[in-house]
Amino acid sequence: MTDNISDNNSVISSINITPLVDILLVLLVIFMVTASFLKKESVNIHLPKSSSADPNVAESTQISLTKKGHLMLDGSIVDENALITSLSSQVKFRPAMRVTLSADEGLNYGSITRVMGLIRKSGVSRIALAVKK
Repeated sequence: MTDNISDNNSVISSINITPLVDILLVLLVIFMVTASFLKKESVNIHLPKSSSADPNVAESTQISLTKKGHLMLDGSIVDENALITSLSSQVKFRPAMRVTLSADEGLNYGSITRVMGLIRKSGVSRIALAVKK
């Protein structure tokens, strides 16, 4: 008769991880939503002024050249070789892509033309220079 009675006082030996997974998924969604609100370019670049600035440059790939000479591709610091490889791979998928070069107004002409040469070397033919209006 005692064979059919289950023992209700037994210890549960497994851990339920479902609440942990739920919390991690909620945190992942929160991070994904807040990441879309982050500012892309956080480098302090003082652009030169122009009376004929084009406001429609948001669709292009952004390359920044800081006053200290650091290259940035869409907000991430890269070296010259990484810039060429990244742009070359993008040109394969978007042959008519446009690159916008933002350079600090205090930089010399040689630094800017060197970066423009790197952009051309990667296969990009449409280069825009960012200025303030």
